[in-house]
Amino acid sequence: MIFEYILGCLAVCSILLLWFVSPFKTTLGEIIFKKNLTPLQFDDVLFLKSPFLGKLVSCWICCSFWTSLIVGFILVLAFNTPLYTPLVTFFTYPALAYIFKTLIKH
Repeated sequence: MIFEYILGCLAVCSILLLWFVSPFKTTLGEIIFKKNLTPLQFDDVLFLKSPFLGKLVSCWICCSFWTSLIVGFILVLAFNTPLYTPLVTFFTYPALAYIFKTLIKH
């Protein structure tokens, strides 16, 4: 269970790093909206198209909670971890991801 927990935490931190720090939003904006957008413009356009999705993916904390829940379900399916795994990941990974975020910003 410890290996799976650490693997999931690394996955969440990697996904958030990819989404918020890399130029992934710019590339995705070119593919989806056929426009060359900055990451902030991508968030604005996505919010105009879908306010719920826009709020969900533009906030580090919001995105980390839902990414953690999804990764928790994937851990249950892939590694046959206990059924309470998504709850554990939902409540612990966002804090670890936030600590990770503060460490990479300095």
